[in-house]
Amino acid sequence: MPVRAGSIVSGHPYIEILVSPDGKKSAKQTALIDTGFSGFISIPMASAKLMGLKAHATALYTLANGTTSDPVPLAHGYACLEGDGLVQGLFSISEHASTVAGMDFLVRCGKVLVIAPTGVVTMNAAEFEAFLKHS
Repeated sequence: MPVRAGSIVSGHPYIEILVSPDGKKSAKQTALIDTGFSGFISIPMASAKLMGLKAHATALYTLANGTTSDPVPLAHGYACLEGDGLVQGLFSISEHASTVAGMDFLVRCGKVLVIAPTGVVTMNAAEFEAFLKHS
């Protein structure tokens, strides 16, 4: 079962992903995994500009504390774990300095996430489920 390792930095899980504006050319980004973020990818405004992502809509998010966010620009883009095929999703363009991978990223990429005290592992969800059935 192929797995990809990530890291824990100051208590936060990170993985390496590829992001692309068009599904053709891509760039590697280190992404924080945020299981509380239901979206696909949140990318800093500066990175979005460098990639050529163009917002086509905005969205309002309900934050963990129950408040509503300011309008967040959205753009179509592609992302994946290195070695996998790019999948399309909505990128939130943020004022934050970090790229964030959300739950929609894991679902669309068909990945299972395991977070341990010293590292992070992602693996193919279908292979993981088959393994569980046979163990």
